[in-house]
This record gives sequence, structure tokens and C-alpha cells, in this order.
Amino acid sequence: MDKELEEAAKIYFSRAKKAFGAACRKIRKAALNNAQELDLSDMELCELPPELFSLKNLEKLVLDGNKITYIPEEIANLKKLRYLSISGNGIMILPKNLGNLKKLEKLYVGYNTISELPDSICDLRNLKMLNAASNLLSTLPKNIGDIKSLLKLSLHDNMIASLPKSIGNLKNLRKLFLDNNNLISVPAVLANLRNLEELVLSGNELKRIPDEFSAFKKLRELVLDENQLKTLPSSLVKCTSLCLIGLFGNPIRSVPRELQSRAGLVVDMD
Repeated sequence: MDKELEEAAKIYFSRAKKAFGAACRKIRKAALNNAQELDLSDMELCELPPELFSLKNLEKLVLDGNKITYIPEEIANLKKLRYLSISGNGIMILPKNLGNLKKLEKLYVGYNTISELPDSICDLRNLKMLNAASNLLSTLPKNIGDIKSLLKLSLHDNMIASLPKSIGNLKNLRKLFLDNNNLISVPAVLANLRNLEELVLSGNELKRIPDEFSAFKKLRELVLDENQLKTLPSSLVKCTSLCLIGLFGNPIRSVPRELQSRAGLVVDMD
């Protein structure tokens, strides 16, 4: 058994060394070409070469599908970054100074083991897309509503139990994915998201939907499958843009007649 472990360790470190070397070569080439984009995905990288953080002109960096467990704070040296994707690694902690990437527009940190988002993420005032799905998040930064530029927020498949009130300040948000979390209620301030078009809340423990949701102006899809809902507020009929309400897997007793008869609205319970 010891010999098998020793052999496995040798193979592991050999692969890691080979991946590190290949990444270094790509980084040197990017430096020579003054590259604005760099893709180091699926290379079996366990750590990032320090030379990476000297690529001052980099605008897009892809590190998906590696074996990276942490991102060093030197990532903030890449001041011109607009797109950063580190999905599908083993990352547990994000650097506290992530908010220094002021030009960042798209941030993908999904499919890791991150337990919290740094507060500084709220300083990313140009961020349009944030994907932190399939992590271990139980809460969100208190001031997440400061990222008013956000258009799409993906937080599905986490362990989020409550939402901060500031989330109602994301006035430009169009898509919000909160499915498969631990929510037992959602704040009425979500109705302040007047540009929201798609709201996915399936796979939680919701027992009621706030009456205030009738204030949505552009909502087209409200997905509530697999919750604990027994009915819906009839006031939802005021959401004239609403095309679909998903209710599969709820102990629903009745759907208000106003909703059933609203032209152009599908209430899907199957």
C-alpha cells in the first residue's frame, strides 16, 4: 500500500510540475505579445505562476477546470481585467482585495467550495454578471445592493438561508437565480427590481410569496417549483408581463381564479 501511495504521489507531482511549466510557457508568450486575453483552463494547475500577475494589459483571464485551491491577492495587479473566470476548481476563499479590480464586468466563481464572498466585491461598480453558483455560500455581503450595474446574478445550488435587504437596490438586474438554496422566505424588497425579467426560486422551503411581488413591471418568468407553497397571492395578476409561473412539486391547494383566467399566463403545476 505504501508503495502504491508513493507511486500515486509521484504521478501527481509530476503532472503538477508539467502543468505549471506549460502555464509558464503560455504566460511568457502572452507577455511577449502584450496579450489582452489568456486561457489557462483545464491544465490540471494546482497553483498559479507568479509571472501571471505581471501581465498588466490582460483584460480576460480564464482559469476554469483546474485544481487551484486559492487565488492570491496579487490578482489585483491585473487592473485592466474585465472578465475573470475561475469556475470548477477547489477554491475555498476569494482574496479580500478582489474589489480592487475596478474594471471587472464579468466574474465567474461557480462550482468551487467558497463559503463567503468578500465584502470588497460590492466595490465592483462595473460588474454586469456574477456567477457564484454551486458553492457553500450561506449568506451574501450586506451591501451587495451597491453593485447597481449587475444584470445577471446566479447563486443557485448554495446554502443561502436569507437575503440582505440591499438586494432590492439592484435596479438594473434582469435575471436572478436562487434555486436550490435554504430560503424559507424572500424579502418584499425584491419587488423593487423593476427591470427583473426572470426570477428562479425553485428548490427552497418557501411557504409564501410576498403580496408586494405584484409590483414587478417586467417579470416574465417566476419559477417556484419544489417549495412548500399552498397558494399564491391573487395580486400577482397585476404583473401584466408575467408569462409563466412554475409550481411543480408544491403542496398547492388552490390557485387564485384571477391567475388561472389571465390571458397569456401559464401556471405550470405538472
